[in-house]
Amino acid sequence: MWIHLLFDILGDIEMVLRIAQYNAGFKIVSLAKDEETCCDLLEDQIDFVFIENDVLVLYPEKIVLAASIDTISELKKYSNYDVFEIWPDGRMFLRFDTMSLDNFFFVTGKCNSNCVMCPSPDIMRKQGEETDIIKLIELAKHIPANVRHLTITGGEPFLSGEKIFEFISFLRDKFTDTECLFLTNGRIFSLDKYVRLLQENMPSRSIFAIPLHAADENLHDKITQVRGSFAQTTLGIKRMLRYGMHIELRIVVSKLNCHNLTKLAQFIVQEISQIEYVSVIAMEMTGSAYKNKDLVWISYRDAFECAKDAIKLLISNGINVRLYNFPLCTVNSSYWMICEKSISPNKVRYGEVCEVCNYKSACGGVFAGTIQMEKEELKAIL
Repeated sequence: MWIHLLFDILGDIEMVLRIAQYNAGFKIVSLAKDEETCCDLLEDQIDFVFIENDVLVLYPEKIVLAASIDTISELKKYSNYDVFEIWPDGRMFLRFDTMSLDNFFFVTGKCNSNCVMCPSPDIMRKQGEETDIIKLIELAKHIPANVRHLTITGGEPFLSGEKIFEFISFLRDKFTDTECLFLTNGRIFSLDKYVRLLQENMPSRSIFAIPLHAADENLHDKITQVRGSFAQTTLGIKRMLRYGMHIELRIVVSKLNCHNLTKLAQFIVQEISQIEYVSVIAMEMTGSAYKNKDLVWISYRDAFECAKDAIKLLISNGINVRLYNFPLCTVNSSYWMICEKSISPNKVRYGEVCEVCNYKSACGGVFAGTIQMEKEELKAIL
């Protein structure tokens, strides 16, 4: 089942247009704007829409769709091989953008952790629906094999159980040179069975982004609100490293853990130094994070100051570090080289003061859901 409501809430799926009098049912389609692409997609034996002499035709059935000139003009702004959902009511939603590096597969809204600073609301983690594995594979069939990057996310995607490996093995077989980023809390990999299944099925260029919130179980488990989660996550990471898997360790800085970051860096150096890199992340203040803002909110500037010593410790021990979601003006300029433009384009916002900043084009900005809390901290760099 496709979780349309979830995408509407998150704003991570873009409604493009509506086709009037549509009655072909739910479909996943690629876009063709020229004969060469049309022939290519026919050869792939997948559903697609072809803009042919200002008429929109659904292939392979060759059904002429009742799309207005305005609708077709809008659709022409998109690229060959972009992928859309067409819902039974005729609405079209962009599901894969050939020009973007932010394309993703959403597996489930459910999560077995309940992090107090999660940008998703509690109801999603507890009652979020699951995308059918067959539908995920169908979406993957439409995506060009030469795509540079794909993200597999949730919720906790591995809550789907062993059936997820059918989808993962499809990714392995099709996307042989694509970086596949899996966002997971890593807890399931405390079970050796799941690590072995992952090893057998994962794409060759897989990386697993796993959050670790503290250097001890008391604080980590307080943040996830799940007793035993620290033990499961750290055991999972160690088992994955023994299998030679590539791990990005994520540290989301909040008021709860900001004074534990140096200890956490020491733990990483001593216990799991084989990871690929550490991402230090500023919060997105939506969902549970906003609900718990008095408990977790710390300005980006203060978050960076708290993280500086931990960053230095990690780098001095040969561990690469990246800074995610931090506007440049909240970070010492000597750290700009590790700042990433990490916020999805549709979520990026800038303050009024940013309009005169000399470095706006190099800056990743602020989350739309955080700009009101952070705008007083923003400073133009002149």
